[in-house]
Amino acid sequence: MIPRECKRLAEVDFPIAEVSRHAVREKSIRHGHPSTLHLWWARRPLASCRAMLLGLLWPDPCDPHCPEGFKQKVRQLLPSVQGRVGSTDEDLRKALLKFIGDFANWDLSTNPNYLEVSRELVKAAYGEEPPLVVDPFAGGGSIPLEALRLGCDAFASDLNPVACLILKVMLEVIPRHGPELAEELRRVGAEIKQRAEKELAEFYPKDPDGATPIAYLWARTVRCESPNCGAEIPLVRSFWLCKKANRKRALRYKVVRPKDGVPGVEFEIFEPKAEKEVPNGTVTRAKATCLVCGAVLPPERVRAQLAGQRGGADTVFDARGNRVGGAQMLAVVTLRPGEQGRHYRLPTEHDYESVWKAQRRLKAILDQWERSGRKDLPPVPDEPLPKEREKGNSGFRVLLYGNYSFGDLFSLRQKLALLILSNVASRYSGSRDGPLFSLIAIGASKSIELANANCRWEPVAECPRSIFSRQAIQATWDFAESVLSGESSGSVFVIFENVVSTLRSIGAQWNVGQVDLADACKHPLPDESVSLFFTDPPYYNAIAYADLSDFFYVWLKRILPFGRLLRDPFEPNNPLTPKGREIIQDPARMVKGQPKDNRFFEEFPMTNLRSLHNE
Repeated sequence: MIPRECKRLAEVDFPIAEVSRHAVREKSIRHGHPSTLHLWWARRPLASCRAMLLGLLWPDPCDPHCPEGFKQKVRQLLPSVQGRVGSTDEDLRKALLKFIGDFANWDLSTNPNYLEVSRELVKAAYGEEPPLVVDPFAGGGSIPLEALRLGCDAFASDLNPVACLILKVMLEVIPRHGPELAEELRRVGAEIKQRAEKELAEFYPKDPDGATPIAYLWARTVRCESPNCGAEIPLVRSFWLCKKANRKRALRYKVVRPKDGVPGVEFEIFEPKAEKEVPNGTVTRAKATCLVCGAVLPPERVRAQLAGQRGGADTVFDARGNRVGGAQMLAVVTLRPGEQGRHYRLPTEHDYESVWKAQRRLKAILDQWERSGRKDLPPVPDEPLPKEREKGNSGFRVLLYGNYSFGDLFSLRQKLALLILSNVASRYSGSRDGPLFSLIAIGASKSIELANANCRWEPVAECPRSIFSRQAIQATWDFAESVLSGESSGSVFVIFENVVSTLRSIGAQWNVGQVDLADACKHPLPDESVSLFFTDPPYYNAIAYADLSDFFYVWLKRILPFGRLLRDPFEPNNPLTPKGREIIQDPARMVKGQPKDNRFFEEFPMTNLRSLHNE
């Protein structure tokens, strides 16, 4: 064992430049990386966690208290991965620092030689009993995952139920069942996709020519309030559809003035030769420009009109299914049999008819639930958005546009699709506490990130972008509706394939961790049982973790209704994730009559701990 007075390697030196380079590269890894399993905000790079853990676990060979047995083990093992090691203690220090810098490379994270060396040196420092590494703010799990990789035991806890589900999969399910679950998940994922496709067929039908729609591009709309106009203004950030060098597509419009009725615009798809041929968007900083008369609708009127539409993500139909307002379909993205690339076409009455059918089906489901008198969760989320964030926190500006519940962040057809997906996924539970069902829930939850009415269309990659392009829930004007039952970006098929890819490449040849939903201020483990507390806690008001995670939580409750980790153990009647005990700066919220300001963030663990836990 390392004597208490012996300095750790990280206390004297650290390969910052090399580790930083590998940490930056990690951000560009999109397949097979643990971060792709499910979104969590502000994940720590695995490179820096792995490197710092080694620096904290290993003693400094130059320290006079460094055990001789550890130094002998270094001389024995390091040559297998980096060649001859010098004879002095300074040489050993340099060699260990080089190993740490090299092992920060993601490409070496599952290399058997590097894994064996790192684990044997940890064992040489701590004996046969692995050190216990504890992260009480574990979040996305980077720190405890790397502790397991290095041969340590790991205990991870978090106050947030969504984080705990991610941790359970990362630290318990994958190490225990690992690669053998990959094929099973692929099989079940294909069955879920087929069943969802069958149940959603009439709401996302194929084109008469055999083409398959993979996304619908929408724009919220408001009415021009200029005298003698009243035209509908589609709120469009950009009219570009595709910016591929060899296949550029965009929308352009012409003004139509019928003899009887309100003027409007008609769109067509064309191939622009230059950027200037593509019309400018209609909305900037919440100011909307009418395409007919050129009048500018100020932000307060845009917000008022959208608030009247509960966010404006839905099309308004008359009793016969004719569109009379609300969201306007701009284009449909399709795949054609035997042809490469995406194709674009204008919407038809048949496209709107499918939306109308979906709205009617969802209404029937909700009406039946209400008539049943059931007291359980309604089929689709109605939990409120954090109203206290309407002012002062720009991360929830959607409140200004009529989004008052988490359900308002989805169009009615998207709600129906997610409801069907949730029902289909829950049929494959087997054991609701089983490893496969946890992975199914992760995959279904991940699909929600791209199946909402706040995903922009990316014309370069030709795919929808996540609602969380920032650590916030932002308002969008135009949005892309992915087809969940398809085989393209945002579909269940692609998402489950990505989870399978992660299962295969993440590695699993290490100890099984332990996960618990717990308050960091009242940790379930005694201090003397822990070898190393290593954590990255929240920072003031940088990220509203709990509020953001509710976006997934409201659907996960419906996919995993009996999940032990999906409960607030501190407030049983709380329909959302725990907020009162979350240690962040959040002045809009009150705890025991006091705002959660910077003083709360700094002093709560010390001054308020006893009184809060004795309530």
